[in-house]
Amino acid sequence: MRRNAALMALVLVLAGAMKAPFEASLAADRPASQIALSVKMREQIGQGLSLALLGGFRALVADFLWIAAHVAWEDHRWFTMQQDFEIVTLLQPRAIYFWDMASWHLAWNASHAAAFDPAEPRLAARVRNQRLWIRAGCELLERGIQNNPDSAYLHERLGWMLHDKAGDICGAADAALKAVKLCTDWRMDYLRRLAGYWLEQCAREKNPARLREAYDYWRDLWLKEHAKHPREQWSTIDKNIANRIQRLEHELAVPDAERIFPKTRPSASVVPAR
Repeated sequence: MRRNAALMALVLVLAGAMKAPFEASLAADRPASQIALSVKMREQIGQGLSLALLGGFRALVADFLWIAAHVAWEDHRWFTMQQDFEIVTLLQPRAIYFWDMASWHLAWNASHAAAFDPAEPRLAARVRNQRLWIRAGCELLERGIQNNPDSAYLHERLGWMLHDKAGDICGAADAALKAVKLCTDWRMDYLRRLAGYWLEQCAREKNPARLREAYDYWRDLWLKEHAKHPREQWSTIDKNIANRIQRLEHELAVPDAERIFPKTRPSASVVPAR
């Protein structure tokens, strides 16, 4: 691997030699933070790939390190994998796929390995290490969002990570709500319901003060997207949301005149809320 990396770096540097005059002018315009970052990367990736970077092959170096990280994952060399992923995302901060997959490897694969590490007999230590990897995955994804603040997809992925791995239900709900605001594609309907489910779960399991917020959210969604459907044509989704609204209206003692489903009307035949 090291020998191949050196050969690759040599080829890249020779091919990029003609770009040297342009690189010099670009270097003069770089902010100090980027120069410091280059020093950090040089220390981590070694001389060969550093020369390739100076030769203008940023994307190729990132791809090469991505493959190296994948090999480290297969070999269960978790810290090497993490270091390679960190550099890849530094080199290609606008690549959504890199942030998504790198954070997933940390929060799911590395954390799972830590939880069942046969070399660590202490349960408390395994649980601690598992949580550290989950936190590392969340932090990496949060940096991805900082670099791509308009990505609904990364907000959604953070929501799933917080919900399924970190146990932060309310944080997951907030991430999903942000994803809804940013989404402009076919996932909108799904994200709207996901945000509602998690917001209500947050209110019921963690923060009862948000129960009214959950009701207002479902109410607004119903009026915008579902109220237009004739009752006799309600889908399972319509019935599910209607059931949630009715339950919340009862629990919050919403005045009959303000309810979507007043008590004076016959109750809808709905499926139980999940």
